[in-house]
Amino acid sequence: MSRPENQEDSEEEDWMINWDRRRRTAAVQVLCSVVYALKLHHLYHSKHNVNKPPRNLKGIKRNAPRDDVCRREFERIREAIHSVAEAIREANTIAKRSQARVHSEEEVFAELVNLGVDKRLRYRAYTFLTQNASRVRAFFGCPVEERKKFLLQLMHGPHNL
Repeated sequence: MSRPENQEDSEEEDWMINWDRRRRTAAVQVLCSVVYALKLHHLYHSKHNVNKPPRNLKGIKRNAPRDDVCRREFERIREAIHSVAEAIREANTIAKRSQARVHSEEEVFAELVNLGVDKRLRYRAYTFLTQNASRVRAFFGCPVEERKKFLLQLMHGPHNL
């Protein structure tokens, strides 16, 4: 492979490593928010004795606004967690689509056999394609019915003499 191709592959790999690290960090942040919300809930209920029935009707009226505030806060936290989780799912889908498909040498050889490339030419074509990853991408990017002609043009074109 040439130096620019190695650099492109390295940059793509670095991008994926950074993306994976950011995704894991976001997941940890979501989990921390959940733990924080549960702790708040526990503290609120233990401090205000929400589980114990009030002794008089005045207690019910005083606890109602606190309960509403607590419920609204938990609803906001739940919505924020849901938004972060949805963003992670969408970004994962985009990242999977943006990854270039890497074809192995075995796949290249198998495709040459499937196309019916003559045995003598098949070995030259295999060597020619596998020397350069961009050739493999271009080869597999062509419609199946045109790959053989495209390969011959690549191999015998004026730039490869």
